[in-house]
Amino acid sequence: MCKSCSKYTFPKKYFCSNCGSIDYDLVEAGSGIVKEISLINHMLGQKDWKPRNIANVETNLGICITVGIEGNIEIGDLVTLSLDNGVPIGKRSR
Repeated sequence: MCKSCSKYTFPKKYFCSNCGSIDYDLVEAGSGIVKEISLINHMLGQKDWKPRNIANVETNLGICITVGIEGNIEIGDLVTLSLDNGVPIGKRSR
C-alpha cells in the first residue's frame, strides 16, 4: 500500500501509479473471491510439468491477483490467500 495515497498495488511497483511516491507498506490480503479459473496443461521448457489450476481472485483489498490454487475451487468461492516460496496460493475458506 502506498504510504502517501493509500492505493493498493500488486505486485509492488517502483513508484505509485497514482501519486508517484516510492514509499510502500506491505499489506497482507487475507482472502478473496475467485473470479476466473484456468488449467495450465503445458509449460514450455518444463519436462516434468504436471497440469495445475490458477485463478484470478479479487482480494478483500479490491485488487485482482493471479494465484495458484489448491484443492477443488469454483468460481465464486471465498479463498484464503497465502504465500508459498513467494508465490501467491489460494485455498478454499471454510
